Amino acid sequence: MKVALVSPVPGFQNELFDIINLFFGLTSRAEAGDAQLQVIIKEQVSKSQRYCKVLVTGQFEGEHASVFPISPEPLEEKRLHKRQQKLGLYHALTAATGIRPPWGALTGVRPTRLVYDAMTAGRSLPEAVAQVQDTFFLSDEKASLLAQIVAVQQGLPRAAGNEVACYIGIPFCPTRCSYCSFLSCTAGDGSQLPVYTQALVREIAGTIRLMAQRGLTARSLYVGGGTPTVLPPDLLKKVLQAAQPLIQQAQEVTVEAGRPDSITMEKLHIIRDAGAARISVNPQTMHDATLDAIGRRHSTAQSLTAYQMAREAGFTHINMDLIAGLPGEDLAMFQSSLSQVLGLYPEAVTVHTLSLKRASTLYREGVREAEEARVGEMVETARQALSRQGYEPYYLYRQKHMAGNQENVGYAKPGYACLYNIDMMEDHTTVLAMGAGAVSKWVSPGREQVLRSPNVKDIRHYMSRVDEMIANKNALFEGIGKGVRPPESD
Repeated sequence: MKVALVSPVPGFQNELFDIINLFFGLTSRAEAGDAQLQVIIKEQVSKSQRYCKVLVTGQFEGEHASVFPISPEPLEEKRLHKRQQKLGLYHALTAATGIRPPWGALTGVRPTRLVYDAMTAGRSLPEAVAQVQDTFFLSDEKASLLAQIVAVQQGLPRAAGNEVACYIGIPFCPTRCSYCSFLSCTAGDGSQLPVYTQALVREIAGTIRLMAQRGLTARSLYVGGGTPTVLPPDLLKKVLQAAQPLIQQAQEVTVEAGRPDSITMEKLHIIRDAGAARISVNPQTMHDATLDAIGRRHSTAQSLTAYQMAREAGFTHINMDLIAGLPGEDLAMFQSSLSQVLGLYPEAVTVHTLSLKRASTLYREGVREAEEARVGEMVETARQALSRQGYEPYYLYRQKHMAGNQENVGYAKPGYACLYNIDMMEDHTTVLAMGAGAVSKWVSPGREQVLRSPNVKDIRHYMSRVDEMIANKNALFEGIGKGVRPPESD
């Protein structure tokens, strides 16, 4: 849909289009004469308050007016101003379309942050969840999910002041999934892998030196990607040997095997012998036709075999991923995949919702996810089935353009929640990340400030500039990184 937006604050355009996309999917910006929908925002400001009216005209018709107080503190005033416009637009579009997104007016990645912020202000967990629900108009199901997740997280040990989460990235895959928009490339003939591994090992060593100098220890280590097991056995062993000081410190070590077609018994033994106890084996779906359609290039049989090999290799903490909303799949197909995964009794299951970004092959080919109402049924079916089997939701994040305006949720049996996932997503602790495109962040003790240091994304540039990446991590602790306030969650 083509949308024209007229607002007195041009700087809020991106955030306002995030609200529009909740109702219409990916939209394009247009001038009034070419638009199917026009949004006009008008404001009147006094010393103490701001009146804002949002008009929606064209294919749909609706309006909403509100009055917000004006804060004397500039950053708080900008936050309130943006929220007023976003909520006004949300209400106008709800009135115009009759659509009520399950997450209400929330567009941020971390809805749980809003709950934590309210609790920091002195509210109990139920009061904090109620405040978020009332402010942003969440459905009862999503409010309940937030309450469950925060309750589980509160029962887990928090990182000590000298503990950090560590990440090692291997941005290569056997093939590129057609829904993927993340930083990764195909391994191809493998010629880049030795050179990349050499650079990565150098960065790992530099990070370990930094931690020793500053008295830091690893609380968790996550080796992700891409697909780390795309590395041949000798290179995989080289990376894990370089990371041994981190592995020996960490309470939890994960290797994201991910693609079943990259898993061999030899690689599993290398991972297990290195000290990693947690592994992911990610089928995404248990239907071969869908796997072929999305470019996974492995079969359901390979997923089952990889899982059994992981058990035989001694892994006692296995996560499996599924995606709700894959093209061509209906509720019965998703239920079948879920049932097969639960029949394997993994310790954790992560249920993703398909997010079609413009960078993905599926989007460029004009393929769309399953019907949005159907995706909501898939997500709710998974929640109920996992709950019956004793799994608890322990972390959540959202992305833009998610099918049905849903979310990604990690579920785990009690005692198997992934500490790294929580620390990374909730900004609970400092993260030191290694590899092309990896992002390190320093989190102040009270989370008043988060400093970020992103590694270069281009793999060739990374390999030639790895010493610069190490220096940037050191700069984080000198307070000269890229300083930003904690990201807004609404």
